[in-house]
Amino acid sequence: TSQSFTMLAIPLFILAGNLMNSCGITKRLMRFANACTGHMYGNIGQVSCLMSTLMGGVSGSAIADAAMEARLLGGDMKKAGYSKGFIACNIAFTGLITATVPPGNAMIIYGTTGNVSIGKLFTTGLVVGLFMMLVMMFTTWLIAAIRGYKPARTEKAKPREVWEAFKECFWALLFPVILLVGIRAGLFTPSEVGAFACVYAAFVGVFIYKELNWKTFVQALGDTTRDVGAVMFIIALSALFGYGVPIDKVPQKVAEIML
Repeated sequence: TSQSFTMLAIPLFILAGNLMNSCGITKRLMRFANACTGHMYGNIGQVSCLMSTLMGGVSGSAIADAAMEARLLGGDMKKAGYSKGFIACNIAFTGLITATVPPGNAMIIYGTTGNVSIGKLFTTGLVVGLFMMLVMMFTTWLIAAIRGYKPARTEKAKPREVWEAFKECFWALLFPVILLVGIRAGLFTPSEVGAFACVYAAFVGVFIYKELNWKTFVQALGDTTRDVGAVMFIIALSALFGYGVPIDKVPQKVAEIML
C-alpha cells in the first residue's frame, strides 16, 4: 500500500501545504476569516470553523490544522473567557472539516485502498465540508450565545474590508478550484495534481507573496519529512495488519474462543 503510485499524492500535498504556510497563507486566511465572522457570538470559535474549511484546500490534514489552530487561536480564546472544554471541542471538531475538504489525505487513502474514484471523492467532500462548516458555525453560535461569549465587534465588517482580506488570500482559495477542475477534467491524476500543487505553492510564495525564501523552504521540507514519516508509518503498519489478520485466520480463532 505504501508503494502505490497514487499514495505519492499524500507527501506531495503535505509539502504543498507546508510551502503555502511558509509563504504567509495561514495569516492571510485567518485575517479573511476574522473579517467574515468578527460580528458573531463566539467569533474566535467561528474563525476556527471558517479557517478549517479554508485550510482544507491547503493542508489536507486534520491533525496539522488542529495543531496550527490550537497555537493561533487557543490563547486568544482563553483570554476571551472561553472554557477549556469549549476550546478543545471547537478546535478538534472543526479540524474534521479539513479532512473532508479536498485535498484530504484520508480521501486519497480511502480511494486507493477501496478502488474508489478520488476525483468523485474530492467533489463530494467539498459539498460535505461546506455543510459541516455551516452546522458547526451554528452550533458554535448557539453555545456562545447561551454562555455569553460576545463578538469582537458590534457591527459587520464593511464590504471593502472583506474584499481586501479576500484579495490577500485569493491565490490560496484558487488552489482547491484548480485541483477539482484539473482532476474532474482529466488533466491530472491525483499524484500529478499533487506535484502541480508544489510548483503552484512555490510560485505563489516566491513571485506573488514574496515570503518564501531559502530558510523557510528548508523548514517546510523538514516539517514535510516529519509529517510524511508519521503518516506513512501508520499506513505501512495498517497494511501489515490487514495482511496478517486473514493469513493467521484471526476472526475464525476469535469466533472459536467465544463459542
